[in-house]
Amino acid sequence: MPSWIKVLDQAPKEGTMVEITVAGKDLFVTLNNGHLYCAENRCPHEDIKLTLGCLKGDRVKCSLHGYSFDLETGDSSEVDVENMQTYPVKQENKQIYIEI
Repeated sequence: MPSWIKVLDQAPKEGTMVEITVAGKDLFVTLNNGHLYCAENRCPHEDIKLTLGCLKGDRVKCSLHGYSFDLETGDSSEVDVENMQTYPVKQENKQIYIEI
């Protein structure tokens, strides 16, 4: 059964990605255009940290091959590359929680 886990005392600065580890999973939390997102911090294509890349619009772009993934849905820019795993995220009293 999924549960909400506190991961940060405050939201990341707009346009930045913060690396976290929860339940043995390497994840990142980002605040992008006023919305919080949480996803697995690895490119499904080559297993490199997505936090080494950059945010472009509503997507995170991998630094290795330039593939990008939708922050909300995890959808890949390439049909032959797996989607990125995303997780529900919320803010309560400035603190950030994700659901695993």
